Order: sequence, then structure tokens, then C-alpha cells
Amino acid sequence: MLHATTLHGHPTKKTPGWCAKAAREQQQAGVSVLGIDDPVIWGVYLLCIFSALLCVIYGIVNWNREGELEAVEIQEEAVWEVEEEEMQKKELGQ
Repeated sequence: MLHATTLHGHPTKKTPGWCAKAAREQQQAGVSVLGIDDPVIWGVYLLCIFSALLCVIYGIVNWNREGELEAVEIQEEAVWEVEEEEMQKKELGQ
């Protein structure tokens, strides 16, 4: 598989830091998972999968929480409507 830093196995550009070290170690070990040689790319794939799972778990946990708040909001609106009607009666002098 070709990388952005290689052209037919010949390095065209040196990458700094840990990425270059990981690439060298990987080339020496010959590690390839599902045809992807770069561990950074694997990390990105795993982060995407874990974030999707986290979203699903969050959705399951908070599935019906709004229903609890809705009952409280309905009671508050009923009280507000009664108070508003009383204010209107006072203003109109009825």
C-alpha cells in the first residue's frame, strides 16, 4: 500500500517525531491490519467507532428524560395562565 510519504517503497519526505518512528517500526515489523499499515489511521477509525458508540449509549440513557420535564412545564404554564388572567382582570377593573 502506498503512503503519502513513500513512492513505491522509496521515501520522498521525512516525517518528524513519533510518526516517523512508528512508520519505521511498522515497516520493519510488516504489520498490516485490513490492508491499512498506518497506526494513526487505525487510531482515527477506532475513535470514530468509539464516539458513535458513546452517542448511542448517551441516547439510550437519556431516551425519555424530556417526558419528566414536560409534566413540570405543563404545571408551571397552568399556574402562569391563572396568574395572567388575574392580572388582566385587575387591569380592566373587573
